[in-house]
Amino acid sequence: MQSGDTVFVSNAASSVGILAGQIARLKGAKKVIGSAGSASKIDYLVKELGFDAALDYHDSSFKDNLRDLAPDGIDVYFDNVGGKQLEAVIDVMNPFGRIALCGAVVSPDGAFEGVTNLVLAIGKRLTLKGFNVMDHLSRGPSFQAEFSKWLAEGAIKYSETVIEGIELAPQSFVDLLAGKFLGKVVVKL
Repeated sequence: MQSGDTVFVSNAASSVGILAGQIARLKGAKKVIGSAGSASKIDYLVKELGFDAALDYHDSSFKDNLRDLAPDGIDVYFDNVGGKQLEAVIDVMNPFGRIALCGAVVSPDGAFEGVTNLVLAIGKRLTLKGFNVMDHLSRGPSFQAEFSKWLAEGAIKYSETVIEGIELAPQSFVDLLAGKFLGKVVVKL
């Protein structure tokens, strides 16, 4: 990401999405937009975390709504889900846009949703790159120093749900995948 970019984060109310959006803002994004699965999560992103806008990925007009929120296009997409959201964002990406592929969601039948417009990445000269923190461990100390400063200053906010008892772990995991939680979920033993 570069200062002045318009950034979109999918699954923005997740533990990773919450941080990705806030870090984009702190690093100078012109606009930060996120997607989430409920009105309360959208409100949290905008009112509590400072996203410029957020939209519900369940909405049948998702791509049109995204285009309305980013009329000048999207420069960077932090993709936590793939599928239909990735497809919609590719349509709205600016030429030479960058997409960090961080996650993918499996459909209820166990399959990954495909993307039918990937050919647009050629004409738009998009960069799509898989992202894994293991590739960036050497940057850990500098990130830890910067992130610790943001935490101490109150510039980073996060949400955490603690589930008491290992016996609740399986259902908690199912609930996590169903979008029932906000932010990070921890099972306390």
